[in-house]
Amino acid sequence: MPKLVDHDLRRAELLAAAWRVVRARGVEGTTTRAIADEAGCSLSVLAHFLGGKDDILVAAQKAIYDRIVERAFEIGGDLFGLDGLRAALEAVLPLDSERAADAHVNVAFAGAALSHPRLAESRRDSHRAIRVHLINCLREARELGELRAGVDDEAVIDDFIILVEGSTLLSLVDGWAEEGRADRLSRLANQFVDQLRA
Repeated sequence: MPKLVDHDLRRAELLAAAWRVVRARGVEGTTTRAIADEAGCSLSVLAHFLGGKDDILVAAQKAIYDRIVERAFEIGGDLFGLDGLRAALEAVLPLDSERAADAHVNVAFAGAALSHPRLAESRRDSHRAIRVHLINCLREARELGELRAGVDDEAVIDDFIILVEGSTLLSLVDGWAEEGRADRLSRLANQFVDQLRA
């Protein structure tokens, strides 16, 4: 009798292997052979579940961003308005090893997107998706009377994404994490939310 395979689980395992390879080698150094070796499978199995290299990279980029967003809004899942926004912001900053690992892969994909149109489009799609969650946080904050007058939701969301992407880059590339500046990221998150309060 053939072995039953949980396709979603297997796909998730292969994407996690792709993230580990991207983190170790960068996007340009990532090969399908390296991913297959990391996952302990054949190239044909990898292709069956994820397709060719470009398909794998796009799927891995989307999945890592989805993972980051899911963590952000699960952590703040029982919080609303500005409390939810604050929880989401802290959840995506590289403040511990798990968040730093995800951020490392995200930064690698960001750099590769400059010369990879499919990755660039995938990242734009991911940013559009997170905007929906952030709009909901701001709508809740407005309904709760938490927002100061004159807050421009689109500008706040732009600033949120810039803060996350910029601080992630500085933490990973310029060594902020090693220099003990993680506390500064938490302070920036607090300041970002506090400047929105009524």
